[in-house]
Amino acid sequence: MANKKQFDIIIAGAGAAGLSLLWRILNSSVLRDQKILLIDQSFEPANDKTWCFWEDLSLPNEGVIHHSWEKLLVKIAGEDYSENLNEYVYKCIRSENFTHHILQQAEKSEQVTFLEAGIKDFISDGQFGFVQTTKGEFKSRKIFQSALKPSGFDNLEVDISLIQHFLGWEININKNLFDPNLAIFMDFEVPQSDGTSFIYLLPFSQNKALVEYTIFSENLLEKDRYREQVRNYLETRYNLHKDDFSIEREEFGAIPMEDRKYPAKYCDFVWNIGTIGGFAKPSTGYAFSRIQKRSLEIMNALESQNPIPERRASSYRFRVYDIMMLYLLSHERDNALRAFECLFQKNSFDQVLKFLSEESNPALELSIFSKMPYMPFFRSMYKMKHRIFTGV
Repeated sequence: MANKKQFDIIIAGAGAAGLSLLWRILNSSVLRDQKILLIDQSFEPANDKTWCFWEDLSLPNEGVIHHSWEKLLVKIAGEDYSENLNEYVYKCIRSENFTHHILQQAEKSEQVTFLEAGIKDFISDGQFGFVQTTKGEFKSRKIFQSALKPSGFDNLEVDISLIQHFLGWEININKNLFDPNLAIFMDFEVPQSDGTSFIYLLPFSQNKALVEYTIFSENLLEKDRYREQVRNYLETRYNLHKDDFSIEREEFGAIPMEDRKYPAKYCDFVWNIGTIGGFAKPSTGYAFSRIQKRSLEIMNALESQNPIPERRASSYRFRVYDIMMLYLLSHERDNALRAFECLFQKNSFDQVLKFLSEESNPALELSIFSKMPYMPFFRSMYKMKHRIFTGV
């Protein structure tokens, strides 16, 4: 490694963001000669995350998709809203399959050098960026990192800081109960004492599904609390007791949902990507599709030798929408639930997904908001006017 201290591209962190960017670069005919250093503490694929999306992301290989659904269901306020999707397909990817596929491709490439090491810091001397690791220091003019918070991150202005946190079980049951063509997008018919809460259920077959208890709140729970809610849901909704199912795996996650303005760069020549770059949508926590779009944007800039765009993940109007919803989730949970109810009761699921993926136009957005309880949103705009009128 001593004679390879300098690389064309360094990717620090082999999570969803780092691997997605590597995937795009490896599949670029223009960047095939770029020497890449990939750094992480471990490259062992872990079967501990499930990433979902519904947009057409033009993935380099659609074979990484584990399952897809063309029908979604939302349960709220004693009502069921279910619909076949026309414009979208809801899809999921397992982190283990995703990681394995990309690392296998990288191992076959002479472009990529792997380094298992701890990432300590990033610095710049004005000519290069440097990543400092437990196994030495490496430099490049193009470093993309998803490992560390930038200096001063915790002191950045933030009014609302929530977490979307969840624990799920992938279960096998001893009977055929699930519809593998129907995903339960949100079931709010659960206790709301922990925060705005719902169950998310992805059936892979009639007797196998991922069941997650998800909460929007400020603080994490003891893990047994999530497990208790998943267990109660299976018993209440499906009459499944502990002897009726086996747990194949457990996954846990915590995603920031906040109005903080995430910096595009850590320092000169070092760009923040993934969650640390602000690419989790503040009002929903969805990040995978935004990470893919950002990876494609970076790849296009590298191919054309243009500067890496330092844009925000969302346009101004969607940042305003997010901050209004964050305010309700933080301060008016009953009105947040009412907003979710109106969203799915009065709009098609395709319209909702188009809006949530920020692919909607102002006319559709006006139509959606016209069907919402307007006073809570006006109140949220007034309470957050100091952020809204300064660019959020």
